[in-house]
Amino acid sequence: MSNIKAAIVDDEVRNIHILRNILENYCKDVTVVGEAQNINEAAEMIKNNPIDVLFLDIEMPPHNGFQLLEMFPVLNFEVIFITAFQEYALQAIKFAALDYLLKPIKVSEVEDALEKVKKSKKGRLNELASILKDYVKNNDNAFSKIVIPVNDGYNVIDLKDIIYCEAFDSYTKIQLISNVSHLISKSLKEYEEMLSDKGFYRVHKSFLINIHHIVKIIKGLGTAVVMSDQKNIPISSRKKDEFFTQLKGVINL
Repeated sequence: MSNIKAAIVDDEVRNIHILRNILENYCKDVTVVGEAQNINEAAEMIKNNPIDVLFLDIEMPPHNGFQLLEMFPVLNFEVIFITAFQEYALQAIKFAALDYLLKPIKVSEVEDALEKVKKSKKGRLNELASILKDYVKNNDNAFSKIVIPVNDGYNVIDLKDIIYCEAFDSYTKIQLISNVSHLISKSLKEYEEMLSDKGFYRVHKSFLINIHHIVKIIKGLGTAVVMSDQKNIPISSRKKDEFFTQLKGVINL
């Protein structure tokens, strides 16, 4: 992608000007081809100006950025969300592995986000945006997929296919069925926050397990669980009582 055509949608003119200045002064391979302050203006602008990337504010009362995306059955541009700290929005974006900028916007973060746009795999955004919309529309427990970044784009994974997540410094290994695993540049704590109410439990400082993949519980001096891939995972002593209490609500002990 040699020259990137960008559009900015934000209900505050000041924010549009700040981002435009960053793009024009620090991102020489980007051309801003349009701006809008509400979703109706934005939809018209995008239809009339083909773009590569949309910088999209999430909160634009009485609407939000997700409603704009729903106006397009097929998304042929990338999306970088802009938001002040809104917990539900950030949680949804983490699930879908889409990029976002936190206000106040920093030059380095804009540059990093654009690098991801350049490397992104064409056509994957439609799938990601669909998952993101499902998250926003449904309650947390109805959400059954997660998206993880891989070398050539993103993989969409069913939560039921994750056996456990294992900490490796600031990285996390996600172990899947069929002996497949991915090393992701996110901490185990981030995955714990996303998955703890979806059948996953942090049994140890290094392990977050999918309760539904437990095949055996070993009791004794060193309590542990055996997972469906035969991995033996220890349960820390301080987590043991809480873990078994939670487990009783899921399976018969």
